[in-house]
Amino acid sequence: MNPKSFLALLVVTIAAAAAAAAMIASRDTGTGVRGEGTVMFPGLIGKVNDVRRVKVTRGTGTSTLVASTKDGKDTWKLIELYGYPVPLLSVRAVAAGMAQVARIEAKTTRPANYAKIRVEDPKGKGSRSARVELFGRSGEKLADLIVGMEKLSLGGLGQLYVRRPGEQRAWLARGKIAVPEKRAGWVDQMIVEIDLPRVRETTLFTTGDKPLRIFKKAERDQDFIVEGMSEDHELKELFGAEDISRSIQNLAFEEVRPAKEIGIGVTGTPRVRHVTFDGLIIEGWMKTVGKKRWFTFRARPNPAPLEGEKVEAAKIAEEVAKISRVNGGWAYTISKFETKNMFKTLDSLIQLKPGAKPAPADNGGK
Repeated sequence: MNPKSFLALLVVTIAAAAAAAAMIASRDTGTGVRGEGTVMFPGLIGKVNDVRRVKVTRGTGTSTLVASTKDGKDTWKLIELYGYPVPLLSVRAVAAGMAQVARIEAKTTRPANYAKIRVEDPKGKGSRSARVELFGRSGEKLADLIVGMEKLSLGGLGQLYVRRPGEQRAWLARGKIAVPEKRAGWVDQMIVEIDLPRVRETTLFTTGDKPLRIFKKAERDQDFIVEGMSEDHELKELFGAEDISRSIQNLAFEEVRPAKEIGIGVTGTPRVRHVTFDGLIIEGWMKTVGKKRWFTFRARPNPAPLEGEKVEAAKIAEEVAKISRVNGGWAYTISKFETKNMFKTLDSLIQLKPGAKPAPADNGGK
């Protein structure tokens, strides 16, 4: 069997297995009673904008999203993540999904079968369900539903299994309720997004050591130059230097804390400084607490762009505002790979070329 035939067979096999699993779940829990497409929460569609709190309970914990209004504009935050901002679209997707979910077919009433379609008590051991509660402006409960497994369906129409808390009957329903599996899934974890081709130079500042600077002479250049690397040396890793600058291309956080709690500041020499070809400077500060290294970033216009660099002041101002807004008041841990890039030195980055001899040690002229 050639590779293409094998791949095609594998895809068909996986699809067939998924379909079979869905059929088994349906057969084991079905009743044949139709739900006639009745909406589970009549009237909610007209109250979606009145939702002020969303509570999602999973076996791994609770996520509480709370709205506040300032200058006529709603903002949302995740209480269990230190009040970190939640995108409005994430909340609207859940509220709208709850408003549109409609019964298709009655399913099991047997608790022993709940786990098969993930509508068991979300607080139970090993539970994979999610209980979603929506609350209005006065704290009144607008909707309450245990959201279970999604079901494969034809025509692109979403289907899922659901059950009302306190009721035995589970249902196959039409719709989609976007509930992240992990708490961090509610928020935008991106800290900085700057395309690598824009970066002109990056400098790492290490206490007690000479700064490590990598740079390009021209925007069209493919490779970064390592300042201080002699001709008889080469990079230990092909992308060892480039990875330092690439870190801000899609820099996402793993953990977040209020900056005051970590005690991280944005004064003095930063840990890292990136300078772009179009007039932007991004700087990152670091503080070690226990075994974790925390970072926060700021951006500012380059006060002295090089001659010939095309600077779009409005674009740069917008990026500065965005990066400052995201990072303002927060400290983040980042991936081990990106953290490692922040600690590179000239010695860790380069090595002698094969056949080259090390320079004689400086013995002070003796």
